[in-house]
Amino acid sequence: MALEEYKRKRDFKKTAEPPPSRISVRKEGLSYLIQKHDATRLHYDFRLEWDGVLLSWAVTKGPSVNPADKRLAVRTEDHPLSYGSFEGTIPKGQYGGGTVMLWDEGTWEPKDDPRAGLKKGHLSFTLHGDRLKGSWDLIRMHGDDKRENWLLIKAKDGEARNNGKTDGFLDDLDYSVTSGRSMNAIAAGEKPAKRSTPAKPEKTTKAQAAKNATAKTAVPKTAAATQKNLAALVKRYPAVQLATLVDAPPEGEQWLHEVKFDGYRLLGFLSNGEVTLRTRNGLDWTSKFAAVTTTLAGLKAKNAVIDMEAVVLDENGKSGFQALQAALGEGGSRDRIVAYAFDLLHLDGQSLIPLKLTERKDKLETLLTKSKSGPSLLFSSHVAGRGAEMLTKACKLGLEGVVSKRADAPYTAGREKNFLKAKCSQRQEFIVIGYSDSKSGGRALGALYLGYHRGNGLTFAGKVGTGFTMKSARALTEKLEPLAVDKPVLGRAAMGNTGAGEFNSIHWVKPVLLCEVTFTEWTEDGHVRHPSFQGLREDKKAAEVKMEKAEPIKNVPKASLKSPDSKKLMLEGITITHPERVISETGNVTKGELAEYHAVVAPYMLPGLSRHPLSLLRCPSGIGNQCFFQRNPGRGLGADVKPFKFKHKGKNYEYLYIEDVKGLIEIIQMGAIEIHPWGASVDDIDHPDRLIFDLDPAPDISFDAVRLAAKDLRQRLQQKGLESMLKCTGGKGLHVTVPLAKKDDWASVKAFASAVAHEMVTDVPTAYVATMTKAKRNGKIFIDFFRNDYTATAIADYAVRARPGAPVALPLSWKELDDLESASQFTMKDVLARLKRKKPPALPGPQRLPKL
Repeated sequence: MALEEYKRKRDFKKTAEPPPSRISVRKEGLSYLIQKHDATRLHYDFRLEWDGVLLSWAVTKGPSVNPADKRLAVRTEDHPLSYGSFEGTIPKGQYGGGTVMLWDEGTWEPKDDPRAGLKKGHLSFTLHGDRLKGSWDLIRMHGDDKRENWLLIKAKDGEARNNGKTDGFLDDLDYSVTSGRSMNAIAAGEKPAKRSTPAKPEKTTKAQAAKNATAKTAVPKTAAATQKNLAALVKRYPAVQLATLVDAPPEGEQWLHEVKFDGYRLLGFLSNGEVTLRTRNGLDWTSKFAAVTTTLAGLKAKNAVIDMEAVVLDENGKSGFQALQAALGEGGSRDRIVAYAFDLLHLDGQSLIPLKLTERKDKLETLLTKSKSGPSLLFSSHVAGRGAEMLTKACKLGLEGVVSKRADAPYTAGREKNFLKAKCSQRQEFIVIGYSDSKSGGRALGALYLGYHRGNGLTFAGKVGTGFTMKSARALTEKLEPLAVDKPVLGRAAMGNTGAGEFNSIHWVKPVLLCEVTFTEWTEDGHVRHPSFQGLREDKKAAEVKMEKAEPIKNVPKASLKSPDSKKLMLEGITITHPERVISETGNVTKGELAEYHAVVAPYMLPGLSRHPLSLLRCPSGIGNQCFFQRNPGRGLGADVKPFKFKHKGKNYEYLYIEDVKGLIEIIQMGAIEIHPWGASVDDIDHPDRLIFDLDPAPDISFDAVRLAAKDLRQRLQQKGLESMLKCTGGKGLHVTVPLAKKDDWASVKAFASAVAHEMVTDVPTAYVATMTKAKRNGKIFIDFFRNDYTATAIADYAVRARPGAPVALPLSWKELDDLESASQFTMKDVLARLKRKKPPALPGPQRLPKL
């Protein structure tokens, strides 16, 4: 791009921006800078000096020091070097009209030839800025003819920060790196503060340097132990209890009623004064709620887990979601945010989830009282009985509604009928599928087009064009533009009475962004009437959004607590002893539920399980207690668990296998949680019937990268003439499996899998590794092909994992991959609900491996 384009767009008689003729060259190094630019949309202009100009990209969300964040960077026209010192206001009506701040400056070092990198679409470099340092990458995306889209990504090095520690990074640095002025001060024409000349640093001896380095890197053992304990608590309690919507509160003294708050649901984790706050979907939002975090850290407890909701209250004590969004936004006042605590899951080493709600709330109130928690953390009081009366009062006060909980119920993660909600007005989350331009031209957008999940796909819910401010409309557009897709998300026929002209003017986006909307009622065709936008929801999953209609309260059982009778639970003629025993405190999963689940999913599990040698992970006392693997029949596993004897390399072996649902229930009765079959059956043990790749990410790898790896692997297999299936493992990674025709022996299958894995490593060595050595797997995805070996196993389809919450290893269709947020997001309840509404994904037929 030449400077003629820069010159053509500007009238230098009206703007203070420097003309191309003005030359400014650094004495040392290639210049780098970022200018925060409040034009039509707030963004950050990223500029690198090369060939006498500033290469330029507009980064819509601003840079992130978290390597997991991939920030959209739109290539713009080259700028003159003299632009690197520009800070001021571009007049309205001029190109880019708005305030410009010098947000960062310094030098950059290309790691390779920049000319070749620009042509190839990958620039790798090191920044030496006042604010941004270390290694970075700019990677070009496949775009259109209108604009050149790149991704700005922080590399994993000593300057990177992990999840949770990057929230508020840009907000904390909202002043000029050169003048010290804010955007408002620059816009008002305030003079820059005088910059003092820094004193020359004293020379540091080698001994002092080593001492300084040690001081920076050493972590006290107590601090390390605290972080480990905190992580263990987060892992132990990953999910919250969710309410079922009903048309009226339940009656009776056994129900406790609380105000329904209008904010963000959080789980607060405390360990030895250290705190982390997680959303209902596990996002780390600790830095967003500083006052709440500080108060939690001061509680008089060694460790605790508290269920709460973060809100902003008005002068009448009413919480409002829009006020909370404003407080969390740029320039917002976060000190207005408080949290209402309403449940206590864990205290000083003891899980409280089996206790009655009344007992848990008593302990919570005692903890907050003795700790003198203060105004940032408040106890959510309740009323026993009189639910209808409380809802009437709540609606008169303009509150959202009430929540009702069984007084004697344990804490159960997931949606239960022991936890109900009744609202004063219709309100729920929707998926944004597109947006329109403003007809008046005064606002950044006209309306949002809404959708929700019904059955196997999206359904149009109507559009919302009210409830936006000028600022929120602009912020929305900035979030939506990077999600643009070329094809309509829904066909015109699915869009109801949307006219052809309107349909063709919609800017379609990937359906992942959620917004909250109030409305008066649902129309007969499933659209919202008189909707009003309330704000975006970043704490929920798009896959959860469905039409939310209140269930008649008469349908709620008077006693919905589980009280299974261990003497009467019979499945397939097998007696399940102690079905009430809790095998996972997270989710309050019982042995009886585990057995009932397997009885339902048996038809889907058995095709890949029947007559295959098995390894079982047995946890007789439940998940989190002592577990052990068993692969030989042994004693007490039931008549339908059969032995399989074979000889391999001169040694005799005996494994177990099952044939039918009775055998399946028998191994569950004996405490089995996880089921791992061989890749071959006892009928032809030397010829595998499946080829398995396990994509196992290192702890610092995002799930986005795992999804990309699965797509990469699928494409490579297709190029070799093989169709594959996808499965989330219930753990960290994904399985990609090819059904085989049982014509290839183990050596051939393993050799082929090894060749594919090493091909991926050779092509992308920075992303993949194919060795089991853990030291070499940091920052990469392990392409585990070793499961294609004699006696090797892999988790079965629909099998439960011995992890908190008992997640399920679930086969998925490839089209579901983009919306998958975690390899462990499905519970047994999720799977059972899923099987009621949709068929399992179709599997490819048995295939022969091509020659290497």
